[in-house]
Amino acid sequence: MSKFFTYFCASLCVYSASALNADAPMETMIDFPLMEAAPLPVEESAPAFIPPFIEEPKAAPKKVADKAPEISVNPFTGRIKARKVRMRLRPDLDSRIIKELTKNDLVTVTGEKEDFWAVEAPAGTKAYIFRSFVLDNVVEGNRVNVRLEPSLDAPVLTHLSTGDKIENPTISPINPKWLEIAPPAKTKFYIAKEYIEYAGGPEVKAQMDSRRSTAEQLLDATALLSKAELLKSYEEVDFDRIVKGYKTVISDFSEFPELAEHARDSLATFQEEYLHKQITHIESKQADQFATTGSKKIDLQKFENISLITDKMKSWSPIEDALYLSWANINDNKSQKDYYEEQALAAVELTGLVEPYASIVKSKPGDFILRDSKDVPVGYVYSTTVNLQSLVGKNVKLIAAPRPNNNFAFPAYYVLSVE
Repeated sequence: MSKFFTYFCASLCVYSASALNADAPMETMIDFPLMEAAPLPVEESAPAFIPPFIEEPKAAPKKVADKAPEISVNPFTGRIKARKVRMRLRPDLDSRIIKELTKNDLVTVTGEKEDFWAVEAPAGTKAYIFRSFVLDNVVEGNRVNVRLEPSLDAPVLTHLSTGDKIENPTISPINPKWLEIAPPAKTKFYIAKEYIEYAGGPEVKAQMDSRRSTAEQLLDATALLSKAELLKSYEEVDFDRIVKGYKTVISDFSEFPELAEHARDSLATFQEEYLHKQITHIESKQADQFATTGSKKIDLQKFENISLITDKMKSWSPIEDALYLSWANINDNKSQKDYYEEQALAAVELTGLVEPYASIVKSKPGDFILRDSKDVPVGYVYSTTVNLQSLVGKNVKLIAAPRPNNNFAFPAYYVLSVE
């Protein structure tokens, strides 16, 4: 076809030239026989004639060579080396940010592409597929898009094909036309290599995920149990069980600081609510006793002040907790109630005037000093249950258990009660 076109154009040129040169001798035309001229070889032929008013088509731009392909690697556990490290949808610094990871978070690395590691989707990530392509939890359609959000404008994570099964899909609460699913196994995200260090085989992350799940379940179970216990009467509340649950999360799962902090806050809230329940119970008991015996009415406001828990008292809770745990380790993990009952057996009676110990020193053995009638210090005292601040300036009798005095000049005591 191209040879014929070349021949046709050449003939047209000759014909045009002869028409314009009508005055030229006939011999000139004989040099250009129309029917007998053989076409030149393709590689030597002149370019076809193109009229000046027709623009020559531009050559198609050359395709830029693709970047290096993604390479699969033996899966391993990677540890994040910095704070606020970005996980992206594609191996590109301009790609969408999926999540920000913090230092010591773990990821499973499955591949690499240039300066990025390819990682599995983190736990809790959600993906979305259009409902009309799923029948009885099976995909109906080829290359069905799985998206990051329930929207046609959302980025595509991967594709599914006819026959692919979906585990536990739920209707999206954001857009009911979409199903919310777990990301398919082939879903990958990307993190810059410089922010990941090798932490071991893939089993390391699996083990840590299992421990996190255990800690979360224990925390949730203890929170639910706490609510249930606080609905009971004071005497029926299983205080030690709740405390043990929260302290197990704090001590045994310290590698998850956010869960441990949550447990501390929940424990403090439970203890405060339990204390209010205790005060209400004691007030009710004292009121009943007065009604039945006709004894002198007790000043409940004064008792409440003695029992009121202050921030200063709370600051001694870690020390008391540590002493209890140390005791429990050699006493078959008995309860705190057992511990303080034993402390009461070894307690002593102290009498004197309560004064605040306001000196700002490290490791002081108490917030108050008890002085006898001769103004001689009897010892340093503190408590997590008796508000000694309400007794400042008063002569009292204290029931107290000995405590370490941290090499200070006088003995130290933990106040169990006031008489």
